[in-house]
Amino acid sequence: MAATQLAALLNSMFSAGLLNDQFQQLKELEDPSTPEFLSEVVTLFCEDGERIIGELARLLERPSVDFDRVDAFVHQLKGSSAR
Repeated sequence: MAATQLAALLNSMFSAGLLNDQFQQLKELEDPSTPEFLSEVVTLFCEDGERIIGELARLLERPSVDFDRVDAFVHQLKGSSAR
């Protein structure tokens, strides 16, 4: 039952454009010796994204914005989510 629900959720996320072929490639790297691989990669991505967005918010709230630092964080975020 849970596997069917997960498959339906993943299909809807692919259809909505939230997931792409890179996700499928990561999923294929998972095997019995590394059953948590995909979960760990997604968790790291979310944690890094949250950290970077937090840094961007702090930088943009300052009276004098350091756009070089903003650019560096945006580049880092873009790189971690590149297709």
